[in-house]
Amino acid sequence: MNSLKKWVVQGASSKSAGSRGLIRLPELLAGFDEYLIALKGQALGTSKRYIRSLEQFFEWLEKSGGAGGSADIAYIRTGDVERWMKDLYYHQGQQKGVTRAVKLAAIKSFWQYLLYQGYIKVDPMERVPSPKTSRPVPQKFSEAQLKKIFAAPDLSTRKGIRDLAILKVLFGAGPRVNELKELEMGSLKFEGADIYLQFQGKGNKERLVRLRKNPSDSLKLWLEIREEFVSGEYTQGKGPVFCSMARNRPGRPLSANGYNQILKLYAARMGITDEKVFVHKMRSTFATALYDAGFDIYMVSLIMGHESVETTKRYIVVSEKALKKTAIPNDIWRRLESSD
Repeated sequence: MNSLKKWVVQGASSKSAGSRGLIRLPELLAGFDEYLIALKGQALGTSKRYIRSLEQFFEWLEKSGGAGGSADIAYIRTGDVERWMKDLYYHQGQQKGVTRAVKLAAIKSFWQYLLYQGYIKVDPMERVPSPKTSRPVPQKFSEAQLKKIFAAPDLSTRKGIRDLAILKVLFGAGPRVNELKELEMGSLKFEGADIYLQFQGKGNKERLVRLRKNPSDSLKLWLEIREEFVSGEYTQGKGPVFCSMARNRPGRPLSANGYNQILKLYAARMGITDEKVFVHKMRSTFATALYDAGFDIYMVSLIMGHESVETTKRYIVVSEKALKKTAIPNDIWRRLESSD
């Protein structure tokens, strides 16, 4: 981290504020973090990835003697970034275009921030081409697999009651793992047999998802015993909906990895050993189930919290409804083989 302090940029100046002198990289990164979250509406996870990518870039730049040997960020050129992209590919084993694309996006966003703040007059990084990326077809669970997973938790135990509620909320509402992690008791709205869940999505965008009676019943069973595992600020209907039951972390929110481990545990118990068992796969299953049930793609996109329907289309590729449409209809085959 000390090596990052050598990098500086000349502070912007104005008649009213005067010169701000040299600003070091750690201070710039702190301002960039606030800019990403408060002004650009980026998720906290995205901000952390961008900051780490920038730290890696500047560490590499110092070792490789980039920026013409200068510590002034204004002297960094597109050639320095292009050399880093090549080094990532050829020497650091990062052949996946999406990995390098994220790192380049971090650099481009940082230079946009420098331009926005007046630290530089021209943004040279906008000319750097992004690596070609290919997104894999989303995975989903079959109905047979879902049946096995939902049958796995032992409902004679409190852990089993909590875990079944988690599994059914994952399928019944399709949250991102961070949305479920941050779901608070105050975000639940009870209406008859159903429960409405208000998620805080990417860019702090809120969306309301209805949980039908079956998963709502499982969630209500957990809520009846939840108070046994919380204390202090998390009592009286406050705090995370799902919490840890560990003795050293009672009442604390489950981690993102904790949700993935719960899903993997019950999938493995039922013989589903697919290494691609993870929470986002349940979200994909949720999307295709909605589409197969007759929801149009625009409604699915809204429920999923996607900014663009193009993102939703990636999930629909694996829906049963879509797959049936990709086959040549039988009547065409019959006509082709008829004697007429």
